[in-house]
Amino acid sequence: MWFWASILIHYTFFHNDITTISWITKTPLSSIVVYMLRETIVFTGWSGSYFVIKFWKDWKLQEEMTEKANVLAQKAQLQMLRYQLNPHFLFNSLNSIRALIAEDKKNAKAMITELSEFLRYSLISKNYSEVPLMNEIEAVRHYFAVEKVRYEEKLDVAFDIDPLAEDYPIISFIIHPLAENAIKYGMRTSTMPLRIQINAEVHNSALSIEVCNTGKWVEPVIENDNNRFGTGTGLANVRRRLENAYPNSHRFDIYKDEERVHIKLTINKKIRTKDEKEL
Repeated sequence: MWFWASILIHYTFFHNDITTISWITKTPLSSIVVYMLRETIVFTGWSGSYFVIKFWKDWKLQEEMTEKANVLAQKAQLQMLRYQLNPHFLFNSLNSIRALIAEDKKNAKAMITELSEFLRYSLISKNYSEVPLMNEIEAVRHYFAVEKVRYEEKLDVAFDIDPLAEDYPIISFIIHPLAENAIKYGMRTSTMPLRIQINAEVHNSALSIEVCNTGKWVEPVIENDNNRFGTGTGLANVRRRLENAYPNSHRFDIYKDEERVHIKLTINKKIRTKDEKEL
């Protein structure tokens, strides 16, 4: 159709001395076939190029949409896991505050302050995918301050934070479940006082965070009415959040002996130093 349309237009408007019909009758059939093949090759080439380019653009668009959907799904999962805080902590804290109000108003006021600062951080940090490690440590300090009012001399907490690690960016509320786990199981398996040590350091651009507590490791069990210890959901959430946020660039290890339990997470990512940021 392309060939015959071009012949009709050519000999009607540009060659008045010959008509389309006379050209067809005078031209050998083999020449007509050759002309048709030549025109077909050009037309097919242009058409093929169009469909290849169109297919490639559609494929890139679909790839971008899929990537955006995966990112949104990942963010939604991270937010869901992040907000799975133990409601018992808030419940127990409020009960402790209620008991302290009549006995020790000063400590009750201090406990309310620590709790409010902890909850404030949980609200503010939701707007950021990552926060400096020092913000996480400060939130954990507020958490331990609340628990210290509850357990008093039964709880002893120490921190050893490398100054180089303070600005290291990490996902928010990744340390809190480890601290909560240390108190939850340590209080049931450790001799008193329960001693908890939190260490953080940077070595070769890798951040290492270790939460160590006295006591024994308790294997997770299926939850039921008679379950005394729990199911290990907090640590499972930490694992999933690390896998989503730092695929193939993190480690999560648990070391245990007869007297202590060590939980260590390592994040290895490229970050800019303060001097690089200023440049």
